[in-house]
Amino acid sequence: MYDLCAIGDALIDFIPAPQYTPEAPVYQCEVGGTVANLLTAGSKLGLNTLFVGKIGEDCMGRLIREKMEGHGVSMDGCVMDPLHFTTQAFVTLREDGERSFSFSRRFGADLWLQESEVPIGKVMESSMAGFSGMSMTDEPVRSATWRLLRAVYDKNIPIVLDVNYRYNLWNSEEEMIRIMRETLPYVTLYKSSEEEACLLAGSANWREAAEILAGFGCRIIIITLGEKGSFYYMNGRSGLIPSYKIEAVDTTGAGDSFFAGLLFGIKKKGGIDRIIPEDFPEILRFANAAGALAATKRGGTNGSPSLPEIREFLEKQGMIV
Repeated sequence: MYDLCAIGDALIDFIPAPQYTPEAPVYQCEVGGTVANLLTAGSKLGLNTLFVGKIGEDCMGRLIREKMEGHGVSMDGCVMDPLHFTTQAFVTLREDGERSFSFSRRFGADLWLQESEVPIGKVMESSMAGFSGMSMTDEPVRSATWRLLRAVYDKNIPIVLDVNYRYNLWNSEEEMIRIMRETLPYVTLYKSSEEEACLLAGSANWREAAEILAGFGCRIIIITLGEKGSFYYMNGRSGLIPSYKIEAVDTTGAGDSFFAGLLFGIKKKGGIDRIIPEDFPEILRFANAAGALAATKRGGTNGSPSLPEIREFLEKQGMIV
């Protein structure tokens, strides 16, 4: 039985190495991708996780498989593609640790997952199913994602979404809004940034956006607010949990570690079907810590913290864990 399966992207991030200069750019490669980061971070916390997706049958694909399996992620839903290369992302870091991405993806393997390659039997062994906007940008992976969503929805398996909007991977902002809104009635737990929430809701105010998104059918809304913290909305109840002050090195994967911490906290409370609004302050303090610690290290999967690291961090903040 899996605590979490997720369909989508596993890729190679090329991150500026410590010796990088504009005159002599040097990159180091790290395993990344929204879903790869989420599942790896979840496995480090003790969740049983399953990856569903496609990577290239090349040296980078083999590296992804080896690293994810090494962290405890089941790769039984992974397809190795001999025809398409493993998707790549080139990361640009600012001095404050924030980043931007340039993708080599048009013929990247993650886009080419077919409906018939989704292991529905394995997926049905999961307590939660996750996806992100990364697997909704193009066909055929979009249809493969829809197959998984409809199958688990029909079996009342909770669905969790990380919007993760990358404007340079969509044909237009309007297309993204239309397609992602179509998924919302299937979603139990929605997570996105403030900007993404306002964009999808058509609102300039993130509190109002949460109410609008709940109106689409999402039971739980989580909005990350950067330095301000994270916000929850459920059954008309809401709250803002402050973030922690840290020295950010690389925010790649920090949101994914936050999401993993969130889902881990929900599992500890008995699962997504038993969660109540009063549970979220404690859960989000833990998730905020997971995201903060991830930002103090380089790399997506490499930077996600372990459970002992998060507990030690929270104890230093004077919190009982």
